[in-house]
Amino acid sequence: MHEFPANQAAGLQGLVQPSAPRMMAMVSHGDEKAELPLLWRLCWSLANLGYAVTVLDATTFESDTNPGLDQLLENAYWHSEAHLDAPAWTVIPSGKAIQTLCAPPMRQSHNLRRLGSLFAHDSVVILYSRSEWLVPMMGDSGVAPLLAVSPEKTSLLTSYRALKRLLINGKLEPTIVNLVPTSPSTGGAMAPQRTNTTSLVECAKNFLAYDVKAINLPASGGEENSSAAVQRLALRLMESAVSLGLDSATMGQRVASNHLLNMDRFAGSH
Repeated sequence: MHEFPANQAAGLQGLVQPSAPRMMAMVSHGDEKAELPLLWRLCWSLANLGYAVTVLDATTFESDTNPGLDQLLENAYWHSEAHLDAPAWTVIPSGKAIQTLCAPPMRQSHNLRRLGSLFAHDSVVILYSRSEWLVPMMGDSGVAPLLAVSPEKTSLLTSYRALKRLLINGKLEPTIVNLVPTSPSTGGAMAPQRTNTTSLVECAKNFLAYDVKAINLPASGGEENSSAAVQRLALRLMESAVSLGLDSATMGQRVASNHLLNMDRFAGSH
């Protein structure tokens, strides 16, 4: 039973209590220095809400000395035995298994149900993956993958490529986060100037005819307002998370309903 704190996100409680395990996603586009700290902050926030969190890290490949999802799919007992004393969240190397699941003949609903059988009903699974694999795994499912954009020089190009693939190939509208540098003197977020996200907004509008609405988030997590912002982000991602217990017909109904969600309620974070 989850105990939700009394805060501005408490109104979403009814939307985020899964029975079947739920899967959300985060895009890896080569900006790990920005992506990984945000991923850990997201995991921490979900864990604080009482969820058992598992990250399927498709950027890391399984091996005999570093077992992961590939071994878990072969022997689910390995998972239950290996995580009796699990921390707040668990990270599982998953690159080999995700590539295998994406190979033809790829059956998305079957793959999602198969993953769902591995995790507790009341849990959250986060797929951290390149867009090339995220699209066949979760394309057209209604999920809103987290796409982080940082001030790094290469972040604009790599995030644009990922956005294009998500929109065109996956019919997925990502949750885009602009990571705002913090002030060295105050520790607070600096006033946004012209950023990679600004350029991404322009590129998406000009070349993809897509209106990007980014969420500004402090790059570091040291302040109370930042923690509250990450919690709001976590709850937002839970709204579009895919149930790993749905059949294809039910998933189709969920996709339709997801498109009707009024995301303007989060305008204060944009």
